[in-house]
Amino acid sequence: MRSQLDVRLGSQEPTILHLPPGVVSHAAAEEAIELADAYGVADGQPLAESQKITLRAAGGERADGMWAATRIGDFGPRQGTGKNDKIAAWELAHLLLFGTQLIIHTAHEFPTANESFLRLVAVFENWDDLRRKVARIRYANGEQGIELLTGQRLKYRARTGGSGRGFAKAGLLVYDEAQHLGREHVAASGPSKFANANSQTWYAGSGGLATSAVAWGVRRDALSGVAGRLAYTEMTAEDIQLVGGRIVSSLPDDLLDRDVWYRTIPGLGRWVTEEGAEALVDELGALFGREILCIWEPEPLADGGVIDPAIWGALADEDSSIDSQHAWALSVSPDRKWACIGIAGRRVDGLMHVEWSRHEAGTAWIVPAAKALFAKRAIPLRVATASAEASLIDDLVEACVEVTEVPTNEVARATGEFIDSVNNLSLRHLGQRSLDKCLHHAVLKTTEAGASVWAERSSEVEITPLKAVTVALGGVAEQRRRVPRAY
Repeated sequence: MRSQLDVRLGSQEPTILHLPPGVVSHAAAEEAIELADAYGVADGQPLAESQKITLRAAGGERADGMWAATRIGDFGPRQGTGKNDKIAAWELAHLLLFGTQLIIHTAHEFPTANESFLRLVAVFENWDDLRRKVARIRYANGEQGIELLTGQRLKYRARTGGSGRGFAKAGLLVYDEAQHLGREHVAASGPSKFANANSQTWYAGSGGLATSAVAWGVRRDALSGVAGRLAYTEMTAEDIQLVGGRIVSSLPDDLLDRDVWYRTIPGLGRWVTEEGAEALVDELGALFGREILCIWEPEPLADGGVIDPAIWGALADEDSSIDSQHAWALSVSPDRKWACIGIAGRRVDGLMHVEWSRHEAGTAWIVPAAKALFAKRAIPLRVATASAEASLIDDLVEACVEVTEVPTNEVARATGEFIDSVNNLSLRHLGQRSLDKCLHHAVLKTTEAGASVWAERSSEVEITPLKAVTVALGGVAEQRRRVPRAY
């Protein structure tokens, strides 16, 4: 029989932790933890230490008896941090220990809100002493909720522009799936707690999207270190810091590295397994980083752009050149008026380098140019299979140019790697004006699989240079990932 001491377990320490000031007691939090364990809120198991850390952060009290935290942020891998257990534990404590009269629990979609509702209903129905406290349970669609004999209510809602309106003096407002939370949702439900001087708002979610304006604001506040009455915990594979008010992120070399998984997923080895994570790698593709390792999509700039022009400008180096790991890629605009061959590689100092080598009108020049370049280096030309340039694959192969076909999920991965390399200052370029112009005007779009790529039709200018160097840079990163790793 294998000893428990031999089982590897996920880290319990948050990657990001912000605690509210003025805490004099954690007694309420400890009582909430004991209550949750006594009634088996976490599928009958004791809460993990990572879950307790979040609850202690949320439940600190000031000397005047008020909650130290009015906002609670809890972000991390889906299914990997037990966020629903934490929320259920805190809602149960608000009902049974703290006397909160009204709790409103919202989620982005109805099935998620309903699942949380059924989860806590099961706790009340499984214990005789809890069942005796219940006045009624409402199952009607849109009216789900638990009402106690004391008049206390816990309401579950799917978020709409009007959800939360009509309620007053809520003591706890929960925003589950907070990565999808919009400002209009907050406007609809936030005032419901305005007349309650000791209320709390709980934001829970996984990796943020480019559109997650509310979640980005909470995360930025936590990183600032001076966010006032905010309790924030996050588990993420990102290495992040706040630079000039903007979040700068760098990623691990290999998102399939088990060490990264164990640093990021507290439930690994507890309620989730390596085998389960491996299965999701195949299912999710490029989305594995966001959904399972809580890697947020790049945050758009205030003007709608993606790359800060000041950061991009600072990375220009007219003497930069490639030393190793050469890669090159082709891009053709949707209207076929422009095309570009971009190259990427690694410098002597280990930094990435990108530039375009040919950027010309039309497509007639592409095959002869590619044939000449391939004759010099014999490096496969990377071509995105879901873009305009895919129509040239057969002609390129017939001209004896080796082609690497790049599916959309790999283009999305390369896009993220390009943006991260810029933001963490690990990339250099030559200051080519057409590439500069692309970076100033390009925007992202979301693929059917939910990943982000450069939006060729929505950007204000043609962006073939940007797409070419991005897909080329993906080839450099791919060479790095092919290096054998020991586990």
